[in-house]
Amino acid sequence: MMKILFLDSIETGTYGGMEEWIRLVGSGLADRGHKITIGGRKDSEFLRRVSLSNPDINLLSLDISGDFNPFTIGSIKSFIKKNEIEYVVVNFTKDIRLGGIAARWEGASKVIWSVGLDITKDSLSHKILTPKLIDGVLTPSEALKKQITKFGYIKPELVKVIPIGIPKLKGDGNRAECRKRINAKYNITENSIISVTSGRFVNQKGHVYLIEAAIEIVKHYPEIKFLLLGDGPNREMLEKKISELNLDKYFIITGMLDNLNDELIAADIMIHPSIEEPYGIAILEGMRAGLPVVASEVGGIPEVVINHQTAELVQPESSSKLSMTVIDILSDTERMKKFGAEGKKRWDTFLNLPNMIDGIEKYLVQFSKVEATNG
Repeated sequence: MMKILFLDSIETGTYGGMEEWIRLVGSGLADRGHKITIGGRKDSEFLRRVSLSNPDINLLSLDISGDFNPFTIGSIKSFIKKNEIEYVVVNFTKDIRLGGIAARWEGASKVIWSVGLDITKDSLSHKILTPKLIDGVLTPSEALKKQITKFGYIKPELVKVIPIGIPKLKGDGNRAECRKRINAKYNITENSIISVTSGRFVNQKGHVYLIEAAIEIVKHYPEIKFLLLGDGPNREMLEKKISELNLDKYFIITGMLDNLNDELIAADIMIHPSIEEPYGIAILEGMRAGLPVVASEVGGIPEVVINHQTAELVQPESSSKLSMTVIDILSDTERMKKFGAEGKKRWDTFLNLPNMIDGIEKYLVQFSKVEATNG
């Protein structure tokens, strides 16, 4: 049994891809008998969702402010010592410093940096501190590994790539029933084409390019409805853009949802117009639901999908290329069915939760073996 503390200082109202990764990994490891604690900001959306996930996960609610706050570091250090934590898995730079210093102070725990986004900087503080505070690095894609090692202070041999995997859907996965519920929930007509785009409303997700692409798409498919699943700081800007282009009747913004299963299963296609994407959990969720995917050819996305087999990849930041590709695939129902089936097969065979948990277990155990050998 391993004793692991996951630490994530995400802001209280925010929940993103890495928070979902921690929830999935923590729950998967807890189900295998490991003692898991997940730490985050007091009263955060992150800890709320984790609390609903698995009763075997312990929560550590923290007052988090500065990167070097001695009280926060002291609290984490005391928790590590009292609970004999073997591994501290950190996310943001702040977490590396808070959790890393606490672990080094306590003396026994290994610090693993789980990277979901390239937050490395070519600065003296990063170059000096980061290598001293971590023992290993996890990334979900080779593309992200290449990004975070570009400055030289993170050595490639320190980085392990373990693709993200997600679990099987729970509950009613009947598409006809899900479609009925979604049609009623959002007042969508039965003959509509439903497109889903899932992700926080931030610049790197590229929602604005989808909105611009919709101008041409709706000319060919006036029955289409674009469901934007999520929320974020760009919401007001996106709503304004939709209105300026007279596209209000085609777009539905759902807000943050605890469960996307009905929306994904009921949909006909997933469009993912990211400018930057280290991996793409949202795309994987679409594949699990059997959706054909149109996505930007950026970051780790080409490692998740297979171009021309489970998805069509397009040039990022190009509304015209995006619209042409969506119009083309919507015209070919057989290709859509094939992409959906192949994507679901790829998820089920390679990118499932047990495969990811197997990889993470093996990765962490190696540190114990090395220590035992050295000892």
